[in-house]
Amino acid sequence: MYALVVFICYLGQDCEDLLIGAYSNETQCLSAMTEQRLRYGGCYPIEQFIDGFWLPAHEYADF
Repeated sequence: MYALVVFICYLGQDCEDLLIGAYSNETQCLSAMTEQRLRYGGCYPIEQFIDGFWLPAHEYADF
């Protein structure tokens, strides 16, 4: 399963990760991301998101 995660970064503060949805495969997740026109986010294996074994949002932000 894959999690669609959006990164929200506040001006002058930290960033947060927000789980948008869970999908059975990566293709469905990427399709939902494109459909919702999400710019700052991505599809990640849901086990990594739940367990916290992935990079936080502030490392993905480009600003």
